[in-house]
Amino acid sequence: MANQETVIYSVVREEHMFHNDFFLRCLDLTELDGVPTGVAFTCFSQGSPCRRVEYAQEEAAARLVYSQEELARYRNSSLSRILGRDYRPGQAFMHEHFVFFSQKPADCLLVEVKTPGQTWEKRINIVPYESPNQYYFPLRGAFVVTDTYPSINSHRWCRNSEFAFDAGVFDETLEKNLAAGRPVYAACGGVVEEVFDGLADTTEDTDLENVEERFGEHARIDGNHVLVRHKGGELSLYAHLERGSVAVKAGEAVEAGRLLGRIGSSGSSWTPHLHFHVMRESLEGPGVPVRFQGLRTLLGEPCGLEDTVNLVYGVGPEEQP
Repeated sequence: MANQETVIYSVVREEHMFHNDFFLRCLDLTELDGVPTGVAFTCFSQGSPCRRVEYAQEEAAARLVYSQEELARYRNSSLSRILGRDYRPGQAFMHEHFVFFSQKPADCLLVEVKTPGQTWEKRINIVPYESPNQYYFPLRGAFVVTDTYPSINSHRWCRNSEFAFDAGVFDETLEKNLAAGRPVYAACGGVVEEVFDGLADTTEDTDLENVEERFGEHARIDGNHVLVRHKGGELSLYAHLERGSVAVKAGEAVEAGRLLGRIGSSGSSWTPHLHFHVMRESLEGPGVPVRFQGLRTLLGEPCGLEDTVNLVYGVGPEEQP
């Protein structure tokens, strides 16, 4: 079947055993003859099976219904960003999340789909992603970081923002937002590829459809933003910035730690926060995980943003030992 995912990026960390975390976004089953009567996923590590998940006919049918309802929600203009393809599959199996321990990292996923007349198989490479670049947290000081990759939400559903996060600051009541205006810094050196500035913070009166008509879908979603290209084909996105705060221009070379703008709530944002993610190739390319130098929890432990909610302290390259 054409346009299937052939590589899935995974996060692997060693905790006595290896902790695997990867996500199958969309398996296109349009060309199958007949209705699937069962779906099975087998994870392999160096040729040996290490995890298997099976769905019998009733559950497989329910997942197919869910997938069609999910696909129907997507705009045509968003398909490349969300699915990595420019069409809507006629039949699909979506959103299978694999989280498990194994003796060695998983490196292959075998998919088997049964119908009354055949068994279709597909092998997908699982690649523990290691960035060629050194990243620093784009904020300084203490922040709460949510909607990270273990949270199966709109971030991970989208191919380009699979490993995104949102970061903000609140008072002790969690009612007063203290993030607005906080400086946002380049997480890694590179060249500014795109900037957008001019939107006020979103309120209940903001007409986001009008924003899209005037400035495009990217502005509606990310608001004021900066996109920086790095070595190895990676790009980092800094979204929802405060109007008038963008401090760089397209084509400008920046070093890690350079001021890019300030936290706002422009675009599709409900409260002031920074949305950040890294992807490969282009704005619609696959999202990839990165680790931040010197990032630690409030208890002083190294932090890889491996929890759904993280209390962290970020430092820049000038504060590294």
